[in-house]
Amino acid sequence: MKNKSHKVSPLKRIAATIYDLFLLLGVWFLVGSIALWANDGEVLNPWLGLTIVFVSTWSFYAYFWTHGNKTLGMAVWKIEIYSEDGKNLTIKQVSIRYLANLFVVFFAGIPLLQIYFSKDGRSISDSLSKTNLKYI
Repeated sequence: MKNKSHKVSPLKRIAATIYDLFLLLGVWFLVGSIALWANDGEVLNPWLGLTIVFVSTWSFYAYFWTHGNKTLGMAVWKIEIYSEDGKNLTIKQVSIRYLANLFVVFFAGIPLLQIYFSKDGRSISDSLSKTNLKYI
């Protein structure tokens, strides 16, 4: 088995996230089209639309993180995610990590600088969700 490094740089994390955002655009278009069709072509309430985007994004990450330990963007950059105990992620860990990553996005990635100051190279979302990113 290969020795896996735990330190994934903020630049690689951002690159994987950008890749995943392009995939999420497709998911959002599909979900939005279905919602529009289900509403007889009428525009949805903005809060309902935002909720649909929030839930579909969480579902995207929950599926990929619990089935294979990586999203497609993470696979391109050869990154995997594991629980601290070495097992696959639980739904609780996915939810905590997702909410923590929303916090990181809201503050334009500045919280990722914690990676440089922590001794083990972990971000806020890694610490809160008790997960690790590793190179494969």
